[in-house]
Amino acid sequence: MNRDLKTILTDLSAGRGPQLLLLFGDDLQVEEACKALLNQLVPVEHRGFNLERFDGRAASWEQIEASLMTPPFFPGKKLLWVEDAPYFFSREQKGELGEKILELWHDGKRDAAAKLLIDLLSVEGWTQKQWERLESSAPGAFLGLFDGSGTESQDDALALLAYCKGRDFDLTKRKSSEEHRLTAVLDQGLPEWSFLLLTAVQVDRRTRLYKRFEEIGAALYLSPERDRSGKINPDSLLEFVNQRIRHAGKTVDPLAQKMILARAGDDLRAVQQEIEKLLLFIGEGSTIRAEDVGAVMGDQGEGWIFDLTRAIGDRNATMALSQLARLLAQGEPPLKILGTMASETRRLLAARQLMATDLARLWKRGMSYPQFQQVVLKQGVPLITRNPYGDYMCFQRAERFSLANLRAHMEELFAADYRLKSSGNQPRLVLERLILGLCLGPPGVAGQTRETVGV
Repeated sequence: MNRDLKTILTDLSAGRGPQLLLLFGDDLQVEEACKALLNQLVPVEHRGFNLERFDGRAASWEQIEASLMTPPFFPGKKLLWVEDAPYFFSREQKGELGEKILELWHDGKRDAAAKLLIDLLSVEGWTQKQWERLESSAPGAFLGLFDGSGTESQDDALALLAYCKGRDFDLTKRKSSEEHRLTAVLDQGLPEWSFLLLTAVQVDRRTRLYKRFEEIGAALYLSPERDRSGKINPDSLLEFVNQRIRHAGKTVDPLAQKMILARAGDDLRAVQQEIEKLLLFIGEGSTIRAEDVGAVMGDQGEGWIFDLTRAIGDRNATMALSQLARLLAQGEPPLKILGTMASETRRLLAARQLMATDLARLWKRGMSYPQFQQVVLKQGVPLITRNPYGDYMCFQRAERFSLANLRAHMEELFAADYRLKSSGNQPRLVLERLILGLCLGPPGVAGQTRETVGV
């Protein structure tokens, strides 16, 4: 039984609908849906007694069930909200959990990544003693949790390990996903006064428990539509932006709208924060204009990463230097720019090594993307980046460099990192010198000419 949030809210207002609900997906949309349900079921003045929130990772099922069976103090519904419910994990979900953890870490959500790591370790049967004995210098067992990770993902995993090792990381506080009686609750039904709201970071839809929720229309996945690369569908993003601006009683001119979409990232919460900054900036003004977006909104979409790394991969020094100047002008930290360049060089190096070894007979210069999928990515799993098409573009760029060339570039990157962290060096000059070295070094393809740049 498929339902959307609007239908569920309508049914609840009419005294119909489920008495329990699982929400998962995009964290901002889940949060907003929870608020809508709370507003529908429990008046503000009753929330001191008719609302109880539990941390699903720490609260015992006995606590939750006891609260379910206790009538509310005020008339009406009593809402029990179990956050980070761990009841929908399974060992078969190991790969998905690992990917989500690294995605959170890569997006700068360190605490969220650490919390989900506890779930992964618990699902895998790790004990607190096993975790404490794990040494950062011998992380083999830890890296094994992230099967199929490329070089960049392994770097993220090691950084996550170091982060967690430096903090209070207690596996014993995490309640087992098996320690619950939700199935019995589904069979017996909830007391008429109770509504059970469950939110989860990750859900395995193959579990029996999830399928039971789905059958009765009590599971709702909330997420914007995305394209095959994982980016938010432009139409969905446009609807999200326009809805927020209309709700504030403002309008946006066409050019400003295009600029917002170009600068918006893949995190709806970050997009919302940027819109709120714009609304505060225009104050009592009625329309968001292009100059407002240019003055206030940062480039969350990281389109500059693609532009900069593409220019370097194409050995186009003029374009790369232009992108560098733009980034520095808008306040991007030099070390962040360097880190992006290092990540791209590592990907190119990994691709070039594969082209010279395992894929020497499979990769053909000039092959189409469908051919690449069929011949090179036989299992459909990306080898270097996070999606197959990203791999295809990376292999194409890697052709322009030799292995020796890329290894030399890694040394140049290390040297630039040292210079940026040392006093007395001008960051812009350090990065410009590095870009010229990367773009104007010896070509990797026979017959390719060096690009010249007027500097």
